Amino acid sequence: MRGRSALAVLAAAALTATACGTSDSNKSDASSDGAGSTYTIGVLNSTTGELGAVGQQEAKGMDLAVEEINAAGGVNGHQLKLETVDDQGSVNLATAGFKKLATSSKVPIVIGPGISATAKAVAPLADQYDVTQILLVAQPEVANGTKNVFEVPLPGKANAEAVVKYASSKGIKNASIIWANNPYGQAGNSDITAAAKSAGISIVNSEGFDPAKFDFTAQAGKVASANPEAVFLWGAGGAADALVLKAVRASGYKGKVIGDLTYSTSTIPEAAGEAADSVVSLTAVNYGAPEGETKKLIDAYKARYNNETPTVLSVYAYVAVKLAAAGIEKAGKFEGPAISAAIQSLNFESVVGKMEYTDTYRGGPNADAFKPVSFKNGEFAPPAE
Repeated sequence: MRGRSALAVLAAAALTATACGTSDSNKSDASSDGAGSTYTIGVLNSTTGELGAVGQQEAKGMDLAVEEINAAGGVNGHQLKLETVDDQGSVNLATAGFKKLATSSKVPIVIGPGISATAKAVAPLADQYDVTQILLVAQPEVANGTKNVFEVPLPGKANAEAVVKYASSKGIKNASIIWANNPYGQAGNSDITAAAKSAGISIVNSEGFDPAKFDFTAQAGKVASANPEAVFLWGAGGAADALVLKAVRASGYKGKVIGDLTYSTSTIPEAAGEAADSVVSLTAVNYGAPEGETKKLIDAYKARYNNETPTVLSVYAYVAVKLAAAGIEKAGKFEGPAISAAIQSLNFESVVGKMEYTDTYRGGPNADAFKPVSFKNGEFAPPAE
């Protein structure tokens, strides 16, 4: 799932890793439990390639979390650092990257990937290599049934249920769907269709879009012709999402527009302009009325990143590091199986809801954790009634 700014299509290149320190020092750090030694957490994600914007946003959330944890004394007396491997959204590079982290760098815990296809490819390796893995995807079926794999994002199915529930609360009886034509979007289209049927909402048409394109006049025109009471938008997390929204409004469509969590990113107004003020997104972060730990996180993120508001993806990644740290602390040792057992027993409270993992369920919180949010003059605001 995902990406939150302009997408760049880059040719696949040799696997690269970026980290603080050399790979040799990472190997010694990861295997050491000596007082004061550094605990290295692996990160596997796409920071370049078609969905590189996904990993770039998630990297910011992870970096902030590590900074906060280290400033507070680290974990059990150990500072944390990240060793990041860029898989460029490639299944082959993701597989090679995971094996590198597990065998060469010898990290006992890996965060990522954040793309469905690569996550599905590497999740079995976590059990094979006894490495704890925290995925940044919203499909629990990828992690369910494993020993060592967990997810932070709220399931896409739960997001679809929240989107439809909001529409139903507004009396909507028929709707169209415009969805990103990737695994995340395909699942979203199916989930919204199923949820709408249960809620008594008729789907009058369903249109996919290519997240790598920039012209969505055709999809918007078909929706405008159907003239439904609402349009459900299911994005990919990139610039295309905002352009789809802009095209829908430019087509003359006047009904409600309700989006998945990708429409709660602060980048939406940048590309969608005034159209952003007309979308309601169901998201895991209470942007419209932040308080408590949510406000604290948003303020800290803005202070670190030049007044930039964290995207949902950034927040998921931030929570993933906090979850990893809590698991390491409870395990009392830096070993994959011990960390996995500790994470499963945590019932971890976070700004996106409670993580309650079992032997059979390894996904994120349920639909009740989603909150509606919109924009006003480009800034986050509660939805207008």
